[in-house]
Amino acid sequence: MRLKNYFISGTLIIVPATISLWILWKIFIFLENLIGQWIQKAIPQFYVKGLGLVSLIAIILILGFFAHNVLGKRVVRYIEKLFLSVPVFNRLYQFVHSILQQIFRKEKQIFQEVVLITLAEGISTIGFVTSKESVSRQQEFDYWTVFVPTVPNPTTGLVLIIHKDRVKVLPISVEQGMRILLSFGIYNISNATDKSKSYNSEKN
Repeated sequence: MRLKNYFISGTLIIVPATISLWILWKIFIFLENLIGQWIQKAIPQFYVKGLGLVSLIAIILILGFFAHNVLGKRVVRYIEKLFLSVPVFNRLYQFVHSILQQIFRKEKQIFQEVVLITLAEGISTIGFVTSKESVSRQQEFDYWTVFVPTVPNPTTGLVLIIHKDRVKVLPISVEQGMRILLSFGIYNISNATDKSKSYNSEKN
């Protein structure tokens, strides 16, 4: 019995660690090859593993610096217009762009809240509120526009215009909602709610 418990404990340590290292290695290889393969062909005598990733980071920083200049902003806007004019690619670009804005620029909330939508009795899904629109004289937010991503391809989904009484706002952040989606529900609403409660109690 002890050996079984030792084996389970050891497995719970080594398997997540191995998978995490494997994912990080795959990410490193992918990012390294974006620039590294060109460096290796151009100057093979100076190429070492990791130079491609360092070069990629340097290019990102240079582009970021350029994008903050007056001229750079105009060029970036022009490039974005070109991206948005390409069918199919524009949807993917907008989705990835909105997610990155949500992560790095929290003051520009693309998704406002995470909500629970009931599709049928006993069947619900989560969605992300993108806007709230008033259709009454009292200027109340009667209808909400909610984006419901699909899995495994979250770049596609449904855009619902739904009355506020038909949705339930979840006490979790947009990041946690995305984590639920991208983990195929392994990281669930209960996990996210518990973390939000513990975070709020630590702040108080």
